[in-house]
Amino acid sequence: MSDSVGFLGKPDQGSDGAAASGLTMDLVRQFEADPMEALGYTGQGIDVAIIDTGVSPVQGLHAEGKVLYGPDLSNEGELENLATLDTYGHGTHIAGIVAGNDGVEGGFKGMAPDARIVSVKVAGATGETHIAQVIAGIEWVVEHRNSDGLNIRVVNLSLGRDGILSSAADPLSAAVERAWDAGIVVVVAGGNRTNASGGLDSPAVSPYVIATGALDGRAVRDSVATWSSAGNDGRSPDLVAPGKSIVSLRVPGSTLDQENPQAVVDGRFMKGSGTSQAAAVMSGSVALLLSADPSLTPDQVKYLLVENANEVDRRSRLLDGAGKVRPDTAAENAGDAVNAPTQTHERALGISSWEGIDSWTNGSWNGATWSGGTWSGATWSGATWSGATWSGATWSGSTWSGATWSGATWSGATWSGATWSGATWSGTTWAGLDATSTASDLSSTLYEAE
Repeated sequence: MSDSVGFLGKPDQGSDGAAASGLTMDLVRQFEADPMEALGYTGQGIDVAIIDTGVSPVQGLHAEGKVLYGPDLSNEGELENLATLDTYGHGTHIAGIVAGNDGVEGGFKGMAPDARIVSVKVAGATGETHIAQVIAGIEWVVEHRNSDGLNIRVVNLSLGRDGILSSAADPLSAAVERAWDAGIVVVVAGGNRTNASGGLDSPAVSPYVIATGALDGRAVRDSVATWSSAGNDGRSPDLVAPGKSIVSLRVPGSTLDQENPQAVVDGRFMKGSGTSQAAAVMSGSVALLLSADPSLTPDQVKYLLVENANEVDRRSRLLDGAGKVRPDTAAENAGDAVNAPTQTHERALGISSWEGIDSWTNGSWNGATWSGGTWSGATWSGATWSGATWSGATWSGSTWSGATWSGATWSGATWSGATWSGATWSGTTWAGLDATSTASDLSSTLYEAE
């Protein structure tokens, strides 16, 4: 079995490039996020960790303090001109859906526009990563969830590993369950292996997390996309959210951008489909609910969202779980959280029993301390945001080194490609790790939606 992990969203393959053919965030937001904003809940005070291909500070994610950078665990992490940047183009698209914000009337807004993003990069321009990198990213988030003014309450995993029939012996499931126990709501893409898949990807197989399937539109009663994975008698999606042709932020010059010009919308956006996008809508919904009631535990959040889901064009609970996420209805009934049962499912195998995995300890990974240039006080100031009074109104944008970004397009169309090679990376940049156990197979084919 391969230890490779794939990202579960890709640009649309249509050829028209017209905005009307994609689902704009205005349309995604109208049934759930807009009613929450009318009540004053916009994700304020909530940090959402996105473990993905990095986040680039394009318009909508460029304001000062909007994106905080954790470690770059990818093969580009030691390259100054590429570290933390989204050279693949997936993570930025996801971040835009979760919490993008132009900061102007009528501008682009994600589901929770006043939430902050904490980016942990685990893959470079090839879009390939390994289970060890993902687990290391989760461990960093758990270790630093409240460091230096952070308030990480949600982690988004728009990725998956197939061939895992049960969470019991799955180290990736063990990692997300540790995050859940630490008070972090873990949202995971269910998979893009069609309605006949007969099972979800890891770590969506863990019964503790919020496993997310994808809808193919925006109607109140909608149907599950044909490529969204089905569950089985042991584990099915908990909820579904819009995931088809979602228009979000584009990274000019990234791999997905260069390979999919037909997916570009109005210059600065890209259409993408997958349970990746559905998970991002779900993570934004969770941030909205937590901004309305920060006291909620992960089990209470999951209970409220499941109990207050909207009906869909139901075919089977194996496809759509409880139905479509409705954070507005969940917030209206937040008092019911006292009825939420504590989840007592079988626990996944401990991380320490899987060769090659160790945990973050006091800011170190296997004894090698990160330089701090991307996640110490240099990119955020805990003293200026308490998690309770922050409003996001004063973000202005200065966490990016202008030397490598021209303001509209990446400087150079090749990403200084000569200085990195994702295909040949041996893992030697992870101090203290056995390269054969951490990067033995980085040649997986990414899961793709239809």
